[in-house]
Amino acid sequence: MSWVAKIIKGTPDEFVHAKLVKYGLGSHPGPRARITLSKPSIKFKADLDQEKAFLKCYVLGAPSGQHKIKGTIITYSDRRPQFGKMMMPISWDKSKGKGTPVFRAKVDESAPLEDIKALFSIDDPTTFYLLSLNPKDGTKPWKIQTKTSFPKGGPAEEDEESVSKDPVFSTGSLGNSPVTLDFIMDSYIPDLRGKIGPKTKDIWIRNSFEIREIKIPDDPKLSFTEQRRFAKKRGKLIREVTIDGEDFVTEYEFLA
Repeated sequence: MSWVAKIIKGTPDEFVHAKLVKYGLGSHPGPRARITLSKPSIKFKADLDQEKAFLKCYVLGAPSGQHKIKGTIITYSDRRPQFGKMMMPISWDKSKGKGTPVFRAKVDESAPLEDIKALFSIDDPTTFYLLSLNPKDGTKPWKIQTKTSFPKGGPAEEDEESVSKDPVFSTGSLGNSPVTLDFIMDSYIPDLRGKIGPKTKDIWIRNSFEIREIKIPDDPKLSFTEQRRFAKKRGKLIREVTIDGEDFVTEYEFLA
């Protein structure tokens, strides 16, 4: 389940909290996704913070065998021991200087699907999988391409000039099966699944956030960075979803 779906279902957790850290008081554009359905495939275009469930769906339904995996894994906590237990060899670079350390690993391998799936099994709220995937034998329609660095301005949000355009951070195509379609619908559009039918072709999802209150921990021992990281946000998720030209607007209150 994606972090946005957790807000929709009223079950925000540490994954939701981590994504909301970057939003201050006021209204903010959130991550978007465009999904195109056909009998053989589920094609998508997604902003940063909407790519992870598509990657997980890839390993859920892709054909077995060797797959090419290329890109970058970025994490804000030292998770080298966990990744070190994986079959896939990964070497890490740690940022220098003051501030929260950032750990980056470049990946360029051909690996069994199960080894790639294992990478996502140790996911945490501050890990970003900026990865491109495709079967080594070229089996279609399976393919995901993801940019290997954050958009201009960092991981806060996409460039404001691109808000009206289709997302470009992660794009791809997945095989359309009952398993993959159910996973994508549950991750990206659980609130409007009843509007999706066998003839549905285009789903255009725009999320935005209205932060009305920031509850800072009452602990003088915490640094400013720690106060910002642990502060809870009270607000509203506003979703504008267009399904084959028909618009739907829904809102969800949250505290996370």
